[in-house]
Amino acid sequence: MARRDSRGNIKSTYGYSVHTGVDEDGFIHRQTVTPGNAHDSTERDTLLLGDEAALYADAAYSSQATREKLAQFGIDDQVQRKGYWGHPLSKADLVRNKEIAVIRSGGERPFATYKSRYGLARTRLMGLAKNLTLFGLAAIAHNIAKGAKFLALYGLPDPEPTG
Repeated sequence: MARRDSRGNIKSTYGYSVHTGVDEDGFIHRQTVTPGNAHDSTERDTLLLGDEAALYADAAYSSQATREKLAQFGIDDQVQRKGYWGHPLSKADLVRNKEIAVIRSGGERPFATYKSRYGLARTRLMGLAKNLTLFGLAAIAHNIAKGAKFLALYGLPDPEPTG
């Protein structure tokens, strides 16, 4: 993509989006990297594992196709609703979105960690493969740090009795 800088010179820009599938504890289970111009909803099926009880997602995933897919697999629809031109959100949907946002915020924490701790607010690499590797390593580091915190807080689980 070409844009012009403040002097009018053409300057190339490249953008990438990171999409993550996070469980209720904040561990990253799946992650993809796409070009920045790809819509978030294109990665919905890639991020779903199939054993989810509910999907908490932002309004970018709100569509009839998403609702049908979730119903097909028996996954509870906790996707935030969005308004459309001439059809603003109802008060009930606004309340619903606020309730969902509390739980959904856990899925946003890895991005905060990437940006504040790992310096990944902007990518320094060109190419999907390189960025997938970079963010894959960041996801591993995130999960290790979260696992260490869980271990310190809760210890190792008791082994299940055999017999």
